[in-house]
Amino acid sequence: MRILTCMGVAALLVAAGTPATGQTDAKAAEVLTAARDALGGAGAFERVKTLALTGSYRRVMGPRELSGDVTVEIAVPDKLRRVEEFGIPGGPRVERVSALNGETFWEDATNRGGMRFGGPGGPGGPGGPRGEMSEEMRERFRQMQLRRLKGELARLQLALLLRADDSLTYVGVAEAPDGRADVLEVKVDGSPIRLFVDQETHAPLMLTYEAPVMRPIVRSGGGRPSPEEIQRLRSQPPQMGTYEIRFDEYKDVDGLMFPHVIVTSLDGQVIEEWTIDRVQVNPRFDAGRFEKKGS
Repeated sequence: MRILTCMGVAALLVAAGTPATGQTDAKAAEVLTAARDALGGAGAFERVKTLALTGSYRRVMGPRELSGDVTVEIAVPDKLRRVEEFGIPGGPRVERVSALNGETFWEDATNRGGMRFGGPGGPGGPGGPRGEMSEEMRERFRQMQLRRLKGELARLQLALLLRADDSLTYVGVAEAPDGRADVLEVKVDGSPIRLFVDQETHAPLMLTYEAPVMRPIVRSGGGRPSPEEIQRLRSQPPQMGTYEIRFDEYKDVDGLMFPHVIVTSLDGQVIEEWTIDRVQVNPRFDAGRFEKKGS
C-alpha cells in the first residue's frame, strides 16, 4: 500500500472549484463508493454492523514511551469501546476502558489487584481530587470527553467502514511526489475531519483533524500545582493541535480489506502506532457490552 509521504496537507491541497452543494455531495459519494468497491464491495460494507480490532500499541509521551495491548470494538452507528492494557515498570498491569453508548460514556481503569483509578463523580468523571474542579468545569470537561469519543468513533467508521453522515463533502485533490488523493470532509459537532483516498488504489491513506491537546499540568519550576493553579489553568481555552492518522498494510478479512498498521501524528510528530493482529467482522457482543458494570 502506497502512502503519500510527507504530505503537507494545506500546501498540497488543490482546490476542486466550488460546485453547488448537491454536486459536491455527489462527487463525495462517488469517491466513497469507489473505495468500498475496491476494498470488498459496497454491499459487503453495508452488512458490517459490528467490528473488533485487537493488537498492540506504542505511545510516545514526551520523553517517555508506553506500550501495551489494545482492543477497539464498534457497534454501528453510535457505540465504541476501547480497552488498553499495559504494564507499569515495577508494578501491576493496568486496564483502561473508554466506552461510548450513544449520548452517554464512561471511562475507568483497574489493576490486577482490583484498585480502581476511575475519576470521581460517576461515569465519565475527570480524575483528580474533587476539589480541583468547580461543577461548571467538571461539566465542561465531561462534554469535551464526550465530543472526543464521538469524534474517535466517527473517524474510525469513516476510515475503516467508509461510513459518513449527510455532511460528507468533496474538498479537492491532494498531491505528493508519489501520487494523488481525493479529499473528503465530514463534520462532527462542527469540527471537520478530512479523509484522503488514494486515486489509484481507492484505499484510505490518511485522515486529518484538529482537536484540543491534553497536556499535563505542571508548574514552570516543577512540582505539582496547587488546586487554585489547576483551576486557573483549566479555565483557559484548550490548545489545539493538528492530528494525522495514516493507514497501511491492508489485508483481507472475510473478503474486506482493512489496514493493519495505524500511525497517529500530532503537529508532525508521531505519538502513537497500532499494529493490528486480528480483525473480526460482525462479532457478537453481549447485551450491555457498552454499558458500565454496576451503573
